[in-house]
Amino acid sequence: MKMCVLNKNDAEQYRRLSVESLLKEPSSFASSYEEEQNRSLCDIRNRIPENQESFIYGLFDKGILIGMIGFKREDKIKFKHKGFIWGVYISEDYRGQGFSKQMLRDTLIKAKNIPGLRQIQLTVAATNTSAKKLYESYGFKTFGYEREALYVDGFFIDEEHVVLHISK
Repeated sequence: MKMCVLNKNDAEQYRRLSVESLLKEPSSFASSYEEEQNRSLCDIRNRIPENQESFIYGLFDKGILIGMIGFKREDKIKFKHKGFIWGVYISEDYRGQGFSKQMLRDTLIKAKNIPGLRQIQLTVAATNTSAKKLYESYGFKTFGYEREALYVDGFFIDEEHVVLHISK
């Protein structure tokens, strides 16, 4: 297994895994398969950040992208002390082996080294107990609960908003 920050050359694999994530776990993402399936490769390339304050980590097995986790630092001056984790996904065959934990750990290490960053937020489906357990194990605390945050396949999904405060 190899973990590294994705770059624009990884766009095809990133698109494949993103579409897979939306098909397999539609209630875990704000994007939908219908919206993403026809997005151009050029558009995908442009969505992959290449800087130290916003990035996507990818987990590769024998050159195939099997996991991803995104991080974005807020860019408005009054929000620059905040970052946001998004798009966390592991292919089904690789679940239950600690890879999500590894990706989250490495993301937090990289994010905590960003000067001025004081908190990291994310949202998680209220029913996703395994993801909530993982985030809690790293110290994330719930600060909000949004009823009917997403509407997926005829059902509403509640989301929890969680935060990890970084002491500097």
